[in-house]
Amino acid sequence: MPESLVINLVSESIIPFHYLKGHYLQRLFLALVSAVDADLSQLLQTHKHQSFTLSPLQIASQPQSTSVRNLKFLLPRQQLETTPFQYANSSVPAGSHCWWRISLLDDSLFAHVSPRLKQAAAHKTWYLGSARLYITNFLPANGHEWASHSTYQQLYEQASDTNHDLMFQLLTPAVFRHGERVSPLPTRDAVFHSLRKCWNRYSGLVFAPDTILPITAHDFNLRTVTLSLGNNETVMGCLGDLTFQIANKTDPLIVKRINALTDFSCYCGIGYKTDLSLGMVRAQATSRLKL
Repeated sequence: MPESLVINLVSESIIPFHYLKGHYLQRLFLALVSAVDADLSQLLQTHKHQSFTLSPLQIASQPQSTSVRNLKFLLPRQQLETTPFQYANSSVPAGSHCWWRISLLDDSLFAHVSPRLKQAAAHKTWYLGSARLYITNFLPANGHEWASHSTYQQLYEQASDTNHDLMFQLLTPAVFRHGERVSPLPTRDAVFHSLRKCWNRYSGLVFAPDTILPITAHDFNLRTVTLSLGNNETVMGCLGDLTFQIANKTDPLIVKRINALTDFSCYCGIGYKTDLSLGMVRAQATSRLKL
């Protein structure tokens, strides 16, 4: 069952800018998992398949005097409709309220972890690099579009078999594999074969490679950005909007499968290194889900 958790945090000390990068966030996630299952945390460090995704750490706009019990999401909802996720370009002051989104994709790995994370996270100091953090709460499941869960069967059953327009808003930079190369170009194969392979790995509902053949690129409004992920790793990705279309007269069963993959992207992201905060998307199809 894919599940997205949103964690509210307060910085107990200054978070230096270089600790806000993907590799440091991944280490914080592995520390959280280790508090519940140390063996799983070790396994994830060498696991070759994408089994979780992370957002950048987001800096809340509420004043520091805001009660942690009343802490809400960083951006007003109307801003979330149009604003990419923030990448902080300076250090985060001590006492700042932040939030962070984690998606768990693999039931076999995380089914026993998720219910215990909240208890393990409470009343403990956590570290992002050398910076100290305190986890105040988790947003309720299905209380917001970024805090949600659904079984793979439900994702499939709720997917449209009539929608032919597949619109993605890239909220964090996306990077794509093209054979042995990596680039910011979001082709049909780079986007949808990646989604299909991840879906096949975890859903138990296998879609054939030719499922995506009726898809064609339609409209792109993208820009390239360069982003440091830490560990001396820098990537060039793309941000913006892109639209694909499913050919007319495509079998409704195939249309349904393609829309299921589009819906699934809200959990698994698109492209490469989604476990380092890349490739978060909002897709048109996700508006049909009851998040």
